[in-house]
Amino acid sequence: MAEEEDANGRQSKRDHRDTEIMTKKQRGDSGDDNVSQLTSTLGSDERPNKRQIKCPYLGTINKHLLDFDFEKVCSITLSNKHVYACLVCGRYFEGRGKNTCAYTHSLEERHYVFINLHDCKVYCLPENYQVEDASLNDIALFLKPKFTKEYVDNIDTKIVYGKALDGTDFIPGCIGLNNLKKTDYFNVIIQAICSVASIRNYLLLLDADRIQPPDSVVTTLVELIRKIYNTKNFKGIVSPHEFLQAVGVASKGAYKIGVQNDPVALMSWLFNRLHTKLRNKKTGESIVSKTFGGELKVSTLDGQKWKEDVVPFKMLTLDVPSAPIFKDAQEKNVIPQVPIFQLLDKFNGQTEHTSGKGQLCRYRLWKLPKYLVLNVKRFTRNNFFLEKNPTIVSFPMKNLDMGIYVDEDSPNKSDRNAKYDLVCSVCHQGNPESGSYKIHVVHAPTGDWYELEDLLVTSVLPQFVAQSESYIQVYKQQNLDNGAAPQEAENIDMFD
Repeated sequence: MAEEEDANGRQSKRDHRDTEIMTKKQRGDSGDDNVSQLTSTLGSDERPNKRQIKCPYLGTINKHLLDFDFEKVCSITLSNKHVYACLVCGRYFEGRGKNTCAYTHSLEERHYVFINLHDCKVYCLPENYQVEDASLNDIALFLKPKFTKEYVDNIDTKIVYGKALDGTDFIPGCIGLNNLKKTDYFNVIIQAICSVASIRNYLLLLDADRIQPPDSVVTTLVELIRKIYNTKNFKGIVSPHEFLQAVGVASKGAYKIGVQNDPVALMSWLFNRLHTKLRNKKTGESIVSKTFGGELKVSTLDGQKWKEDVVPFKMLTLDVPSAPIFKDAQEKNVIPQVPIFQLLDKFNGQTEHTSGKGQLCRYRLWKLPKYLVLNVKRFTRNNFFLEKNPTIVSFPMKNLDMGIYVDEDSPNKSDRNAKYDLVCSVCHQGNPESGSYKIHVVHAPTGDWYELEDLLVTSVLPQFVAQSESYIQVYKQQNLDNGAAPQEAENIDMFD
C-alpha cells in the first residue's frame, strides 16, 4: 500500500513538472530567463531586455515637466554615462539596473517610466522591460528631432507652424532662446547662423557622431539648431544651455555664461572653430569657407610704391564717422545718420586708411562670398571706458549692389553684377557696458520680419529694421541655391 502511494506521488510530481514546462512553452519563455534575471542584478545597460507593447504606467507621464535642453548628466552622481530621464518628473538619473539611481528612484518615488537620452528607448522600472507605444513618438522627437532631406530643401518655401503644450503657436526657426544670464550675445549669433540657409541646412542633415575626433561644440550646435526648427517642441522655446557650456570649455572661458561679451568676437571664433572641425582634409575647404569666404585686394604703401596682396576674409568691418560732441540750438543731442554706401566707400580702391601698423592702405573687393557679413564698428575703448557711437546707418533691405566695389582685374567676372538681400541684423540697445543685443530676422517662407530678443518674439515692419542701431548685418547673394550640400554630408569620414 505504501509502495503504491510513493509511486503515485512520484507520478504526480512528474505530471506537475510536465505541466509547468508546457505552460512555459505556451508563454514563449525559455530557459535563459534565469540568466537574464541574474544579469539584471549587475546594473549593466548592455543586457538583453524584454519588450512589452503596452505599459500600465504610461498614464503617469507628465510632458509638461520634460526638458531636454540641459546637460545630460545624472542629477545625483553627475555621470554622463547611461543617463535616463524620468518621464514623470523630468529628472535625469544614471543606469536602469539594480542599485542604480534610476532603479532606486522608481522604487522610492513610484515613477516607473524612463527614456534613454541617447537612443530614445523607453523602459519601465523596476521591472526593466522596454516599452513600445505610438504615444511615445512625440517625446522621442522632442528629445532628438529628425529631418529628411526633402523637408530641409523646402524649409524656406513651405509655411510651417508648431503648437506648444500650453496651446501657444510658434514658428519653427523664429522661436525665443532662454537668456541664461548675460547670454544675449550668444543668442543673437545662434539666430544669425539659423538665418544662413546653407549652414543651417548642412547642420540639420549632419551626422555629428561621424566626425572624428568628436567635437562637443559641433555636436551641441547641431542639436540646438534641430531643436529650434522642431515642430514637435513641447515648450515653443529652446534653452541653449548645452551649447553655451561646450563653447565655454572649448574657448577656455573666453565666452561663458554670466559674462557679457562681443558677438562679433564670438562669431569670428565660432567660424574658425566650425571651419577647423568640418573642413575637408583633401581640399582644405569647409561649409563655412564656401559660405562666408571672400577675398580682399589690399594695396599697402611701401616706401614710394604700392604693394598689392590678396587676403581672405569672412567678415568686413565698416568704420562709422565720429558722432558730434556738440548739442543743437535746443540743447539736445543730435543722432547723425549716414547711408551704408558712405561706409562701403572704404572698398572703392581710392579711399586711404591707416592700418594697425601705421601703413597707408587701400581696399578693393576681389571675390564676393555667397553670404556677406558686415560689422558696423560702433564700439571703441579709450584709456578709461568703452564708448558707443549711436550713429544710425541706413541700409537697403534688398538689392545691395556690391559689384561696384569689385576690382576690375578680378577673375570673378560674375561678381561685378552681384546684389544682396538682408537676412538678419543684430542690434545693440542701451549703454555700452550694460546694454543688450537683439536681432531682426526674416521668415523666408512669408517674407515677414521678426524681432528676437531672448524669449520675446515680435513682428516688426521692414522700415523699423532699416533704421535700427545695426551692429552686424548678414546679406545673402541673390539667385543662390539653398542646397544642403548633401555630397559633403556624406563625406564626413573625410574630415579631420
